[in-house]
Amino acid sequence: MNNQDLTYLNGLAISCLATGLVDEAQPAFELISDAAPEHSAGPIGLASVELARGNYNEACQILQDSAEQLAGNSDQTRKILMHALVASNRLDEADDLRESLMELNAANDDQEYLVQTHKFFGTGDPRQIHG
Repeated sequence: MNNQDLTYLNGLAISCLATGLVDEAQPAFELISDAAPEHSAGPIGLASVELARGNYNEACQILQDSAEQLAGNSDQTRKILMHALVASNRLDEADDLRESLMELNAANDDQEYLVQTHKFFGTGDPRQIHG
């Protein structure tokens, strides 16, 4: 799979997720993972599918198992992981991640990460955003 194909397939899968076609997005992200295992789009997409389904611990596991592939896309990975940790009530781990995010860039607003992921996926407890 060349970069153009990868970009097209990733865009298609993200569009499926954004419109609520979660089951349709999963095979595309699996294909990306199989065809380009070194690329971060596959694991990030698969974790996003699990988030959309409410399988927060599975989303965390995918991201943690794919740490090497995700090194080049650490900001997006951390955002998704933060959302999954909070939604699965793994608050100590979420706090550790939040602290590492703040250390990496003091200008980052980690609460905004959660707001944006809740808005994108329409998942999780909205009290986590405001509370």
